Amino acid sequence: MKETVHQRELINPEGTIVLPARGKIDADSCRPVALEGKTVALLWNAKTNGDLFLSRIGELLAEQVKDVEVIKLWEVDPATKRYGPAAFPAEIVNKVKALKPAMVIGSQGD
Repeated sequence: MKETVHQRELINPEGTIVLPARGKIDADSCRPVALEGKTVALLWNAKTNGDLFLSRIGELLAEQVKDVEVIKLWEVDPATKRYGPAAFPAEIVNKVKALKPAMVIGSQGD
């Protein structure tokens, strides 16, 4: 009897992808000691109810932090309302950076 050889391909079940390289973004990632008198940007990824959560965070910041400015990025620039591995190319990051926030708070929804 002749033996049959079967070839199989092993596929990674993780669903990982390789992202294309993007340009270097110069970002200062130091956390501020305090938020008084600073600007905080809220970044929503467009998933259901994430905007409600972030809006509430903005309200609480305005109530509890003196002279804080809260920017809802999705209202200022709808192009920031994205998600996924390639959601924030350099041009989006630079638009947010130009607003000079001391901190960016992001949230998902669902």
